[in-house]
Amino acid sequence: MVPKIIWVLLPLSMYAVYVAVLVWRGRAPSQLALNVQTSLLLIAYLLTTASLGVFWVANQQLPVFDWHYLFGYSTLLLVSVHLVFNLPLVLRWLRHQPQQPAGNVKRGGALTLGKAAALVAALGAAFFLGTRQGASELSFRWTEAADAKSGPADAVIRYHEFSSESRSSVFKRAPGVEWGTPPPTFKHYPDVPRVALERGKSGAHGLSDALRAAVPREHRLRLAELGELLYLTAGITERRGGTALRAAPSSGALFPSELYLLLRAVDGLPAGLYHYDPEHHRLDLLGPVPATAAATASATAVTTAVTTFGAPQADDADAVVVLTAVFRRTGYKYRNRAYRYAVADAGHLLENLRLAGHNAGMQARLVARFDEALAAKTIGVDGVEEGVLAIMDLRRAAARAPSDAGPSRERFVAPPAPADTSIGVTGMVQRATSLRLAPDDVEANSIALPPPEPAAQDVHHTITHRRSKRRFLAEPVPLTTLSSMLADMALPPQLSNAVRINLVVNRVAGLQPGVYRYLPQHALVRVRDGEFAAAAQSAALSQDVIGDAAVVLILSADRERMLAEGPRGYRHAYLEAGMIGERWLLGAVARGLAACPVGAFYDDEAAALIGVDSRHQWALHFAALGWSAEDRK
Repeated sequence: MVPKIIWVLLPLSMYAVYVAVLVWRGRAPSQLALNVQTSLLLIAYLLTTASLGVFWVANQQLPVFDWHYLFGYSTLLLVSVHLVFNLPLVLRWLRHQPQQPAGNVKRGGALTLGKAAALVAALGAAFFLGTRQGASELSFRWTEAADAKSGPADAVIRYHEFSSESRSSVFKRAPGVEWGTPPPTFKHYPDVPRVALERGKSGAHGLSDALRAAVPREHRLRLAELGELLYLTAGITERRGGTALRAAPSSGALFPSELYLLLRAVDGLPAGLYHYDPEHHRLDLLGPVPATAAATASATAVTTAVTTFGAPQADDADAVVVLTAVFRRTGYKYRNRAYRYAVADAGHLLENLRLAGHNAGMQARLVARFDEALAAKTIGVDGVEEGVLAIMDLRRAAARAPSDAGPSRERFVAPPAPADTSIGVTGMVQRATSLRLAPDDVEANSIALPPPEPAAQDVHHTITHRRSKRRFLAEPVPLTTLSSMLADMALPPQLSNAVRINLVVNRVAGLQPGVYRYLPQHALVRVRDGEFAAAAQSAALSQDVIGDAAVVLILSADRERMLAEGPRGYRHAYLEAGMIGERWLLGAVARGLAACPVGAFYDDEAAALIGVDSRHQWALHFAALGWSAEDRK
């Protein structure tokens, strides 16, 4: 496939060859001719750029969230002014074709070509220096430790500081990783057996009930139910503008997550290791279990395979799901912030998996401690370009509850410093996080919320109809609805107790505008009074979807609690935030509202907005909520 840059430069290259041929033949164009011809090229490039921009904004509703775009549009404005001044000259030249005296042609043309060459050389040098110097060569201490708790926490802290955005950060550094072109959206295994999956409904339970517990079942999971479970987790629910949108949202619709499954108790499917292919909604068989073990469902054979994940807690589960991230899918666009987005995306997907599992009568539990290197080796990935982020086990809800004993914490130690730096600080923080619950403070003067009302809409409809909406009406959200959504979100943590729920309330009936923090006693405490819609929009890189929302969810994490379990806590906090954020999105759909997650924001302004010290509490995630203007057309 021809790289995009070649197509972009082709017209300019052809024109350069044309001018070079004229000069070689002694017919160098005049300065006026060069001015007109390059102006025509400029018009063509301007119209093409503007047309593509309008098309993608109209279809994808992409917000302007980076300084690069601001400088780009400012440049286009200046270029437009230049064309306005030159347009009369261009028209006169096209009508009359004026010629300069022969004696001045070569000298003027050669001088102009020299200036153009010098300008190109200067721009090339600036580009080289900008992309190669001051890059993401992050200095950090990799703390060698005998346990996970005191592992390389400094690497995590430095990464978060380095990947944080502010209005001046763009001037301080440029990306140092050669991310290249994005890898394929879907991962394929062309030479392995495949199993087609169905999409039949596995249950019609209300969202609120399914969020809290699995429906009891005694029989094994059926193949059709597995197909529905995977479809609701990561399946393609809509195609739009050439993009395959999934059941779980992803920053920039890049979908870095991949799912691998070790299945031991599914009717109609041999036990073995599989990869889920969402493009074709099928399973790729990566490691078949020997026929005798498959026929007898030998626990010994399968336990050996499960243990190679480095997660003995999941040895007796009916199914084990390993979630990985192909970091370059996100990194080529979001650069050093890619890890944040990839892990938050994983959290969204894991919440869908947990919810779909409960809907099918399978208890879903995240495994907090496991060995990434062993898991990566088992599923056949390199662990760097594609890294293991999470493991979740599924077991029949009526079966024996999993033991919490598991291996002692001392079995897991901090890994050594990464040797492979191909993806820079993204790989560093993934390696650093590769390995406690304190009671929440009771706040005085808290505001009790009304009793929540369970959402009755079934899980299948809720997940398949979730889409991000970016335009909201000016109508308030009922307080009971907000209370019900918060109750659904505030479930016992799966991985991290460091995540906090903060709200910027703009339009909620019965609640004064301001900034609030949610308490586990199902109450709110007011942090700041006043109108903060503009401040929230500014903190979210001036995205209208945040400024127009009735309520803005801001998830934050207490740094001390996050890192109490070592660097592993950083990953756990983002996964937990992604799962909580997905409950916010699904809760909105189930109650007829609209919601939209936002990953781009200025970290320092976000912390100031919710009234915390950014050195001790980190903002992780934004999401908007309101009544959809799109649905009222």
